[in-house]
Amino acid sequence: MTDAAWAPVLPARERAAVLDRLAASARPHRVPHSVRPDLAGGGAGLALAYHWLDRALPGRGYGALAEGYLAAALRGYARLGASPGLFGGAAGLAFAVWSLSHDEAALHRHVVDEVTARARRAADGPYSSRAVDVVAGLTGAGAYLLCRRDDPAAAEALRTVLTALTRTRFPDRPDPGMAHGTAGPLALLALALAAEATVPGQREAAVRLAAALAAGRADDAWGPDWPAPATGRPLRASWCRGGPGIARALWLAGTALDDAELRGLAVRALRAALRRPPERRRVDGDPGLCHGVTGLLHITSRFAHDTGDPGLTTAAARLAAGPLPSGGGPGFLDGAAGVTLALLGAATDAAPGWDRALLLA
Repeated sequence: MTDAAWAPVLPARERAAVLDRLAASARPHRVPHSVRPDLAGGGAGLALAYHWLDRALPGRGYGALAEGYLAAALRGYARLGASPGLFGGAAGLAFAVWSLSHDEAALHRHVVDEVTARARRAADGPYSSRAVDVVAGLTGAGAYLLCRRDDPAAAEALRTVLTALTRTRFPDRPDPGMAHGTAGPLALLALALAAEATVPGQREAAVRLAAALAAGRADDAWGPDWPAPATGRPLRASWCRGGPGIARALWLAGTALDDAELRGLAVRALRAALRRPPERRRVDGDPGLCHGVTGLLHITSRFAHDTGDPGLTTAAARLAAGPLPSGGGPGFLDGAAGVTLALLGAATDAAPGWDRALLLA
């Protein structure tokens, strides 16, 4: 593992080519007065993308676009309202506000209050994957609260979320994946442990979830993988459900628990995903962070940074330099905003703090 500053995986010539490509596709334009506020496909995700573009390529108007989309998203939130979820709700917008160093006290307070109430209900109720997942549930909102734990109210809300996750009776055969499965809660429990944000039973819960995920794998000719629970069929090599996202959760757990075996399994699982042919891993035709090739790219970049493994650096560089499929719209999860952020992570030395929303670091 390494504590070094973030470094691009791409060589200098390829870095310049990627940045030129991004600059050509991200031309200054007029921002709508009001846009959808969500992080997944709305203004919050675009604000993040233009903010990181401005850090990489200052003086080209990207900072004004980031501020414009954030303001438009806040106006959309005032008009439409939102649940407290991370990708479709207020927590994602609050994450963008925080990332751009703004302060929207009423929005923050809404997230804290709503998430606290939901966590208390979840702690006493039956298991529901939607109630605890990353996309709409407690885990995703907890990712935002972990960023804001310097605020006493947010720190207390985070403890309430962690307590609920610690007490949750997850299925004996856990659902795989970061977006809706048990890998997401494991990643949050592990990141909170590493940040010394803890509640009673949290470490033991992380050990149980990690062991269940490790036991649920099914090795194939390339290495460790996780099949769909209902059918046993292979899943995409994606962040949302497949082996790369699960591998990252196991790496974070192995780091927080000081478990070298878990970290080793995580690296083997990612290498296996990278070795599988495109028709097997089924992400190469999709651009998105969620279930596409840039999700695999960014997870590989994170592993390359943490392990210092030159083979993983080369694999990430190959993914970043190759032709990427088009489509997916402008969004963070499936479209251009997420693609831009992943490429910036590969091509610049700006630490990709935006990926806390994916619970990758």
